[in-house]
Amino acid sequence: MSEMKYLFTLILVLFVAFLTRAQVAIINDKDGFTNVRKEPNAQSSIIHKITNNKVFWYDLEQAQDGSDWVKVYIPTDAFSLKTRENDYIEGFIHTSRLQPLEQIKSYKGSDFSFKYVIEPFKLGGRSVEKQDGKWVKAIGGRNVWGTDGNFPKIQVKGIQVNVAGKAIPIGKALYADIYECTNDFKVYKSADTYFVYQWNSDGAGAYQVVWVFTKAGLKQRFVGSMI
Repeated sequence: MSEMKYLFTLILVLFVAFLTRAQVAIINDKDGFTNVRKEPNAQSSIIHKITNNKVFWYDLEQAQDGSDWVKVYIPTDAFSLKTRENDYIEGFIHTSRLQPLEQIKSYKGSDFSFKYVIEPFKLGGRSVEKQDGKWVKAIGGRNVWGTDGNFPKIQVKGIQVNVAGKAIPIGKALYADIYECTNDFKVYKSADTYFVYQWNSDGAGAYQVVWVFTKAGLKQRFVGSMI
């Protein structure tokens, strides 16, 4: 088996494992926040607080096995701009406070719209950083989400967002590192907050994106995978 084929197979296996374990959620708490504890019990120290409509990962298996507590992974950067390596806080919340994103009612109204403007990938003189001289690691100094080490095929040229008749500007820095995007996504709404959710990849290199909006603008860009 070639090195590249082996790498692809390994990533695919890890990706499937990730799909069965790590899912996206928000909290369901009338207080507007939920305490994140170091250990899975109410006496453990509080290490963080998750506020309403902030997106995070949770361990699906724990949530389904009847446990009172579920492990969560909360990104430390609201817009996922730091590095390709996941940077998150690990802790536990009570399962009664967990609201899986997929269990929120899908939004079908006309007060919100979201669309990628996409085009074929063009390097355009940007610098390229490679790992081991082979695998594309960064383009233009930014991470490359959506590939398994090859150059992307599709890039984002812009994003068109409208909330309640108001256009929401999205700066280039917020889409310069995401590739292989399509306009196939799900939209959810909780109170006054809209969530645009999707998986993107070129087959391997899969990653999740969740865009979080209110009338005031973009509140969170959740990007990554836990592979």
